Amino acid sequence: MHGKKLPEALRYVLLAVSVCVLAYSLFNIAKRLYGYYHDNRQYEKIRSYVESGERPGRFDEAFGKDLPAAAGGGPEGQSRESCASGKEEQGIPPYIIIDGNAAELDVNGILSDYSELKKINNDLVGWIEIPGFRKKIEYPVMKGKDDKYYLNRDFYGNFSYAGSIFIDGRNNPEQVDRHIILYGHAMRDFSMFGNLRDYPKKPEYYTSITKIYLDFMNTRLEYEVFSTYIERSGYNYRQIDFENDEEYLEFLDRICGKSVYNYGATLTPMDKILTLSTCNDSFGGDGRSIVHARLTRQIVYEPQTATPADAAGKTADPGKKAVSANVYLSKLSVVCGNDENPQEAVLNPSFDAKYKEFSCEVPPDTEKVSLIIKTADPEAKVYVTQNEKSIDPENLQLEYGENVIRARVVSRDGQYARTYTVKITRVPMSISYLSP
Repeated sequence: MHGKKLPEALRYVLLAVSVCVLAYSLFNIAKRLYGYYHDNRQYEKIRSYVESGERPGRFDEAFGKDLPAAAGGGPEGQSRESCASGKEEQGIPPYIIIDGNAAELDVNGILSDYSELKKINNDLVGWIEIPGFRKKIEYPVMKGKDDKYYLNRDFYGNFSYAGSIFIDGRNNPEQVDRHIILYGHAMRDFSMFGNLRDYPKKPEYYTSITKIYLDFMNTRLEYEVFSTYIERSGYNYRQIDFENDEEYLEFLDRICGKSVYNYGATLTPMDKILTLSTCNDSFGGDGRSIVHARLTRQIVYEPQTATPADAAGKTADPGKKAVSANVYLSKLSVVCGNDENPQEAVLNPSFDAKYKEFSCEVPPDTEKVSLIIKTADPEAKVYVTQNEKSIDPENLQLEYGENVIRARVVSRDGQYARTYTVKITRVPMSISYLSP
């Protein structure tokens, strides 16, 4: 009789165990879902400290639509057999750098957008934004004591399933390294780098969402995707140190050739790149979705001349100018009239001039108008355009009214640039003089 009751008791035990397992599983699911909700709320709060949706506009405003694009190109007419080149195209730098408005920095030389967040957590080193996804990729970038610290910690250092976006420990966020690597979880709710899990599989992503904006504490960077693919975690896509340019070019050519899509990029040793890495379910869970992008535009900021006193009461060293290459002019003038009686308007662009716009008037009956440009660095290159077309500055063809001439000075190393705008008005017949 006792033996007949044992199976029934066992069934109750198994039922109880099943209920406990189910309850535990539901608890963990609920806990994780609440974690997702909590993390999303936390990052929405963090975003409230920062101006959002302004980065593309800031670049367009800072650089102007008249500036030529960085060297490279679209997918048409390019071969994937080799996307790395030891030479630059027509002397145009692979990316453009122009000074920004120093008023955007706080007294500590940090972009004011991030002043408050930096006070909350000094591990903050940047901010990443990738426009175009339904679920925002718009997060702070952290740097911990090692590459595991922020895997499961949020901005505040608390446990988080989503963790944080963080920079490779070998990178120096106080400069723009040749190869910068960022890591983030591919969350199932598409937060963090969740959108990038299937990025290499979706043409609607990798052909249209290609701009990546990365701010460090004192500079703004714009990157353009040139390669995306899925590989094992052990694949060498995270190399940062290179013996020479040849080794770097071999690396660029290899990761470019892995891409599922031919972006047609031509890369040089002067290119700087960004890599985004996240988990992928391929290769038994050992897969990585990888996105490589090349630097196309950068905004740099010179520190304010007024600096706070240090603890000893001495004035802090303002530091070197952010723009170290010489892209200034020693002379800028407009000459008009005939060869026997030339008239000249000297526009006096001082070496450290913040203003880059000048204007003058010329009479309507002049036989010849020339723009005289002398660079402070004799080896700097100058590109002159009128209505976005290249022109000969020594023989300007002016229309009545205002003519906008732009002279773009590129440093000898090709990494820095500065644009000067000269507005020349060809006045009516009643005015017969040249005035600066």
